[in-house]
Amino acid sequence: MKPEILIVNDDGIYSSGIQALADAMVKISNVTIVAPDKEQSGKSHSLTLNDPVRLKSVNLKKGLKGWAVTGTPVDCAKVAIKNIFNIKKPDLVLSGINLGANLGKNLIYSGTVSAAYEGTILGIPSAAISLDSFKGKNFTVAKYAATIIANHLLKHKLPKGTMLNVNVPNISKKDLKGFLVTKQGNQSFADTYEKRIDPRGNSYFWIKGKMINDDPCAETDGQAVLSGYISITPIQFTLTNEPYINQLKKKILHE
Repeated sequence: MKPEILIVNDDGIYSSGIQALADAMVKISNVTIVAPDKEQSGKSHSLTLNDPVRLKSVNLKKGLKGWAVTGTPVDCAKVAIKNIFNIKKPDLVLSGINLGANLGKNLIYSGTVSAAYEGTILGIPSAAISLDSFKGKNFTVAKYAATIIANHLLKHKLPKGTMLNVNVPNISKKDLKGFLVTKQGNQSFADTYEKRIDPRGNSYFWIKGKMINDDPCAETDGQAVLSGYISITPIQFTLTNEPYINQLKKKILHE
């Protein structure tokens, strides 16, 4: 029997990236596609709490079908695993292929990464796949990377609470240098809010900026991608600063 793979994303059900990922995965598995009905980038691990979450069956390219969800990327993962799959969980959750890399400090904002991590929380091997391009014209290397990662996760267990964050350089396969297992780096988005005026004379703000890679270490995700490697970073979201616990106890409990 073929494994069951749940495909989610944050770019929306009609994204070229999710279609590319599904095209790659149908060769090795049965796929279920559940994604937001519109782009939900930057939603992080947010949930829809005060509005209904609705699902609608949609037809995608190449005969594929999916579910469009009126919610966040995490909503998609949760409702798929808990309601669409119900009793038997999927064997694997893949989130992507995201348009734009998810590197360094930017992971905290990523709906793509959070959708995959929700799979991890629910006990399913999970990975996020992102392409270092916002145009999404060539997914050959990203599809190759996704297939390698999927086959690995179907054969090998991850530590509890751990997922894989995979970032793919926007290059041809002949220029690809290979895979690197990396650490999360310090890449960040240096943003500003540009003030604008709408046609009615009211002011509003539009975020803009550029990506900053201030970590030249070759072992980090951002530097690996810049050097032509597919970056694979095992990540977890245990946020406690354990080395600081005893120091804080001594200070705050004895003031």
